[in-house]
Amino acid sequence: MTENAAEAGNVDRREMLRKGGRWLPAAGATALLASAVAPDRANAQTRHAHPLTGTWLTEVIVTGSDRPPEKGMFSFGQDGMVSGTDASKVTGFGTWRATGARTFEIEYRHYVIADGQIGGMVVVAMTGTVTSATRLEESGTAQFLDPAGDVVLTHEATASGTRFGFPPWRLGS
Repeated sequence: MTENAAEAGNVDRREMLRKGGRWLPAAGATALLASAVAPDRANAQTRHAHPLTGTWLTEVIVTGSDRPPEKGMFSFGQDGMVSGTDASKVTGFGTWRATGARTFEIEYRHYVIADGQIGGMVVVAMTGTVTSATRLEESGTAQFLDPAGDVVLTHEATASGTRFGFPPWRLGS
């Protein structure tokens, strides 16, 4: 390398460092943003392999109630979406996320219909574990909200589920 080329290289590096200093705050903000987004990206990868993904028949028992268990069917997608229905023909939608290799949490909502009108909403929040390739157990709460969105009643509940669909099923790693 000639002396002029080396000198030109040094000037270019200095110029790059001088100009690059202007971008340092933006680079730091980008790094912070990337680290904030990374958990969602990691969770998406976990959901893809999570054993909850699929369709389940469920039975919910309301704690402290003499009501018979409520039957339901739920679908947990790899995209973190959950949808379900129960024997009373109520349909709910929400999201779920993996909290471990076999554990999860969900939140979904459905309307309460009274006399053909929306009489409020139920917000269900559950945590659970896939205990085998075809079984799950969960517990949590259901909050009944009036049309204004105020909590009227809260129930605690437990649920168990049985997977259905095409095998084979695998437990996630």
